[in-house]
Amino acid sequence: MKICVFGLWHLGSVTAACLPNKGFKVIGLDFDDKAVRALNDGIAPVYEPDLDNLIRNNIQRGTLSFTTDPLVALKDVDVVWVTYDTPVDDDDKADTAYVETKILSIMELVRDGTVIIISSQVPVGFTRRIKNAYAECYPDRKFIFAYSPENLRLGKAIRIFENPDRIVIGIGNLEDIEIIKPIFLTISSRLEWMGIESAEMTKHAINSFLATSVVFANELAVLCESVGANAKEVERGLKTDERIGSKAYLKPGAAFAGGTLSRDINFLIKAEEQYKQINFLWKAVKEGNNYHKDWVKRKCKNFFKDLNGKKIAVLGLTYKPGTNVIRRSWAIELCLWLSEQQAVIQAFDPYIQELPDVPIKNIKLKQSIKDALDGVDCIIVATEHPDFHEIGEELIASLPCKIVIDANGFLEKLFSRNKNMQYAAVGRTLHETIRS
Repeated sequence: MKICVFGLWHLGSVTAACLPNKGFKVIGLDFDDKAVRALNDGIAPVYEPDLDNLIRNNIQRGTLSFTTDPLVALKDVDVVWVTYDTPVDDDDKADTAYVETKILSIMELVRDGTVIIISSQVPVGFTRRIKNAYAECYPDRKFIFAYSPENLRLGKAIRIFENPDRIVIGIGNLEDIEIIKPIFLTISSRLEWMGIESAEMTKHAINSFLATSVVFANELAVLCESVGANAKEVERGLKTDERIGSKAYLKPGAAFAGGTLSRDINFLIKAEEQYKQINFLWKAVKEGNNYHKDWVKRKCKNFFKDLNGKKIAVLGLTYKPGTNVIRRSWAIELCLWLSEQQAVIQAFDPYIQELPDVPIKNIKLKQSIKDALDGVDCIIVATEHPDFHEIGEELIASLPCKIVIDANGFLEKLFSRNKNMQYAAVGRTLHETIRS
């Protein structure tokens, strides 16, 4: 079976790289010439552990290739898998018209009987609209549409693609199951079949549930700071309740960022407005998370009434650990704010070799943790890179800086050993150590 993976940023490059190992011949299609050239050289557009090696191996085996030519990509394919990463603006509003335009642009080249799987993050009703457009333009052809929401996470994408909990698949007709099933059975035996709109809504529901859990945990944690409770202990109390469970998304820490969760919150808000429904939760989640984004800023102001001239070490610049993606990174937003406060920023990130093209004044990118911590007044842990565990007690003891702001409590056990440190994490009072 031959599959065309259409759209080759993070989701698309991972999908294209993994499918050949499941027995498919794959050709990736994207109109970005620079990205396609790099992929054919075995370099993915975003860093993901082992992704470049996987791409190179499958290219060498002859089971994977990339092109910008839709005539080449769509010739004799059985499946078109739409994997465009839906872009979002600074307000986390998705440009779904961008994805729609791409899908419609190849319509005349998609042959009769082709299965079209959409995995891009799109609003409920999107797949049905595309399906109807294809049917209206080419009533004599049969197109089999399915929606299967992506479930990848930066830094863990290959493992999650190859070993998913389950795969949600939305279809328009029950008879389509037998046609589509062999594709997904190569990845997982646990397939959750449902209607197209239900699958789209499931994606919104999952991300909105996670977003709500994050805001719940963080608002509870901030209250813990005020009353003297330890939010990590409260988290343990919640997760040991069998009705909630150990994997619940209830870790107190930084606000969610990057657009992934916010995009689905906005989809639900827009759907409520479109269908004239009244719901207070989604807007409250959005507002609560936006307020919590400023937790680190408020802590900085608590420690320093004036940040002008203060030297701040920012550890981590990427959106998530284990990747080089800085698009919509909360750490970059923080650096911009610190720059506006006239602070001097010493940043270090093991995955970033040069500063992003954003107007951040007074920032220097250091090549080691030690250099980043040299002579600073405050340390801010922004991204949970495992490399930061290399900070030893000897280095900590030598630091003139005694203030650490670590929203997620990532290095709490390390810094809490030094009683002279003023350590702040969401939901814990200063100087408090974990008792379990």
